[in-house]
Amino acid sequence: MEKYEKIKQINQEIKNLEKIRNAIQDECRHKETIIKFDSNNIPKVMCCDCEKNLRYPSREKLEVFLEGK
Repeated sequence: MEKYEKIKQINQEIKNLEKIRNAIQDECRHKETIIKFDSNNIPKVMCCDCEKNLRYPSREKLEVFLEGK
């Protein structure tokens, strides 16, 4: 039971931290963005400040990114 309680506590901490992160990201103006690949190698447009996943890049923006310009 000790392991179960510890895991339960950790999961609660994760939920609390995710709420805090979401609040910070909701307040961010996302002035500067960058294209990054997520854990599934899918390109995403992300905020440079709060790292919020904003959208998928357009084909044109992705081509420029992949060309390294």
